[in-house]
Amino acid sequence: MKQYVIFNVGEFSFGVDILEIVEIIKPSKIVKVPAMPQYVEGIIDVRGTSVPVYNLAKRLEIESKSETQKIMIVELSKFPVGFLVDDVSEILKIENDKIEKANENIRGIKRKFIDSVARVGDDMIIILDLKNVLTVEEENEISDMLAENNQ
Repeated sequence: MKQYVIFNVGEFSFGVDILEIVEIIKPSKIVKVPAMPQYVEGIIDVRGTSVPVYNLAKRLEIESKSETQKIMIVELSKFPVGFLVDDVSEILKIENDKIEKANENIRGIKRKFIDSVARVGDDMIIILDLKNVLTVEEENEISDMLAENNQ
C-alpha cells in the first residue's frame, strides 16, 4: 500500500506518490521567462530558490477548468519543479492490488506521462510518472535558464 496525493486537472483525477511531493503551495507571482515552451508558466521564488512552474494542463494537452489553482513542488533529478494543477483534493492510501499498468485505452492524455491506473470505488485515478513529464533536453534547457537567472 502506498500513499498518493490526489489532484485534478480538467475533468481528470491524478495521483502521484506522496514521497515525490516536496510541498503544495498557492500560486505566488509567476515571472514569465522569454523563449520557453508554452507549457512553462515561468518561475517563482520559493524561499530564495528559483523554481520553474509547468502548467500540467498544457503539458498533458487537456483543458483546465479551474480559476483557483495550486502548485505542487517536486524534486526532479537536477532541481525542484512546480506543477500548476487545478486543485489538490486529498491524500489517499491505495492498495497495490487496486493499481494496474495503464493500457492503451486511455484517451486524451499523452500515454508516456502515465505510470498506472488506480481504481478506488467508482473512481479511476491516473497515476502520473512525473519523471517523464520533462525530457532530458527540456530539463537541461530549464537548468541552463535557472543558472542564468541566478547569476
